[in-house]
Amino acid sequence: MPNPTDVIVVTGGHGFIGSHVAHRLHEAGHFVRVVDISPTSAFGDIKICSEFIQGNLCDGPFCEQVVRGAHTVLHFAAAMGGMGTIHAENDFDIYLENHTMTLEVLRACVTAGVKRFFYASSACVYPETLQKDENTDVSLKEGDAWSSLPPTPQGLYGLEKLHSEILLQQFGFSIQLHMARFHNVYGPRGAWSNGREKVPAAMIRKALCAKLLQAGAEDPAVIEIWGTGTQRRSFLFIDDCVDAIIRILDLGCTDVVNIGSEEAISIDDLARLAARSVGIDMASLHLQLDPNKPVGVASRNSNNDFVRSRLSWEPRFSLEEGVRQTALWIGAELESQLKGLDNERRSAYLRALQESKLVHMKAERETFAILLPITSRGSNAPEDCLENLAEFAQSLERTTWRDTRALGGKRFEVKIYLAIDADDHYLRDKNRAEEV
Repeated sequence: MPNPTDVIVVTGGHGFIGSHVAHRLHEAGHFVRVVDISPTSAFGDIKICSEFIQGNLCDGPFCEQVVRGAHTVLHFAAAMGGMGTIHAENDFDIYLENHTMTLEVLRACVTAGVKRFFYASSACVYPETLQKDENTDVSLKEGDAWSSLPPTPQGLYGLEKLHSEILLQQFGFSIQLHMARFHNVYGPRGAWSNGREKVPAAMIRKALCAKLLQAGAEDPAVIEIWGTGTQRRSFLFIDDCVDAIIRILDLGCTDVVNIGSEEAISIDDLARLAARSVGIDMASLHLQLDPNKPVGVASRNSNNDFVRSRLSWEPRFSLEEGVRQTALWIGAELESQLKGLDNERRSAYLRALQESKLVHMKAERETFAILLPITSRGSNAPEDCLENLAEFAQSLERTTWRDTRALGGKRFEVKIYLAIDADDHYLRDKNRAEEV
């Protein structure tokens, strides 16, 4: 672990895992510099760092600024989430944004002489071909990422993580590298309602809403499940995850390690566990399956043999205890959202939260509309008008290029509308306004 006076940079330090790590290090007396595009932390008003810098890590010069003087960089920043986010529609956006961030942060670190670099990888690097049998708890070892060539990780999210591992290893001679493959980390202060939540948070949220919507104990408590519910996963509580990261840094472990739980469960049993944790009568529970939503691999579980021998680390929290603590936190968050709502709006809000969202990254843009009125009044010829429109379009393209194509953060798009009277033949039939 660095000396307390050494600067530790935590990218994505306002996100889930990053904020918990930053808070733990700050509480231990380290100088922590959090870097995030979001101005607010998952910890709210609780102080988690010595310094905060807001900005876009896809921007190379910004990366150079934030790692200046740093001894250690912990790189958690990423576009990520559960299956509501890392589905096929978002593949290219996720790959481009995440790889650009890692490349720019790494380049800045090497240039600045940063001594240590921690990379948050993912269990999604493992081949989908090993995870097709939902009747078997697949025990994934670190070397399994290369069990088939070429590798077949889960989507471009997993491929990007694997590519970044390879990229980082090219610089092992100049910077001490630490890499951990996280397996479904969950817990308090994580996303729970915006489409980027992991499945434990989603199940707990749906269970809480079902409980609050029940008029009587005999009324059905409905919990939505994507897929058949037979897919299997293991889940790691956030405190155990942070313990493992601190252990990696303390021991200076430079091997790629799994950070996960070996306690696998089916998704339908996870839904039942969530229901029990919020006090739903199991006789009233109804699991509503949606086979048309993305579900990921059939079965995934962490093999902890290597990390156990290398770090002497084991998860401390059972799944039941982790779900219980997470349910208490999400329950409090939900109650704060419900304050001030009348019965009708309260019920509508709870019903909306019973369904998980699909995140469409291409649609997450702020649109500016430009209205151009055109008329035959005046002396300009139609050809002049068309030429002026072309010049305007080219100018708009040049001046908005960065805003409409920038990676990371808020994205923008421009739509142009031409307005002309339906009976105005100024642009003639072949150049009608709706076709220009």
